[in-house]
Amino acid sequence: MEFNLARVIEAVAEAHPERVALVHRGRQILFPDLVQRYRQLGTALNAAGIGCHTERSELDGHESGQDHVALYLNNELEYLESMLGGWAARAATFNVNHRYIADELAYLLTDSAAKVVFVNSMYAPNLAEVLPQLPNIEIIVQVRDDSDNELLKGATFYDDFIQDQLPRDLGDCSEDDLYVLYTGGTTGMPKGVLWRNADFFVGAIGGSNR
Repeated sequence: MEFNLARVIEAVAEAHPERVALVHRGRQILFPDLVQRYRQLGTALNAAGIGCHTERSELDGHESGQDHVALYLNNELEYLESMLGGWAARAATFNVNHRYIADELAYLLTDSAAKVVFVNSMYAPNLAEVLPQLPNIEIIVQVRDDSDNELLKGATFYDDFIQDQLPRDLGDCSEDDLYVLYTGGTTGMPKGVLWRNADFFVGAIGGSNR
């Protein structure tokens, strides 16, 4: 099995379907349910035209052939589902620091050429402030939270976005699919690093390729 993390989690779900994958604020989700949800999300993204348009083998090392998906989210179930769902769609996901001010947020979403933003409702006003500067954003998926903020104009709530979607087959996912990591920006503005999915699996979370 190639070390695409969406595939790895799927293998765990097949081997241990009874195990809890995630726990957050009293919510629990089993591995098979997690896989179904992120595969549904992958289907929804593909249906919207988001995915991989050029394989890595046809590109230079600094180039990405995948659409980029911003995760402007808190540390919660939907964050991991969105990251894995992006990979299931063969898009490249990246984290957005929720402490960014408007100029930093606009820079990051422009530099990354993001087409999709997943955003918590509490951060929706921050995103709304910079959206006029971001013509490349095609899809906004909003995750409900404890805030009273309304749905952004043109956005879709997360559960509505994946509702009634069939789980996407992960057959063509590749270990070369990317995770985009932005540096901390201590000596300037953050810079994007293209990290192969397999390298992220081994280097960042201690996986093994043996």
